[in-house]
Amino acid sequence: MVACVGLLAGCAEVGASMQSAVDGVKTAFDPPKAEPVPEVEPRYCYRTLGKVNCYPQPLPASEANRLVGYQGPAPRAHSGTGPLSP
Repeated sequence: MVACVGLLAGCAEVGASMQSAVDGVKTAFDPPKAEPVPEVEPRYCYRTLGKVNCYPQPLPASEANRLVGYQGPAPRAHSGTGPLSP
């Protein structure tokens, strides 16, 4: 009787490990969960004499000819021409 109890206890451990293996296979084929995309802070980059300087807000419209790129909303309402957002 004691031997039967010992064997049944071993079967329970095998059953638990089989169940965890089956669960692992099930989750291997689940689609990956989408990670939240971090919000990008706007940057507006303008050419200067020696380098490019970037600012969190666009400079006045009189400086628009120095704009080399931006990230975020367009620096002016009618931005049909000029540098593109990366």
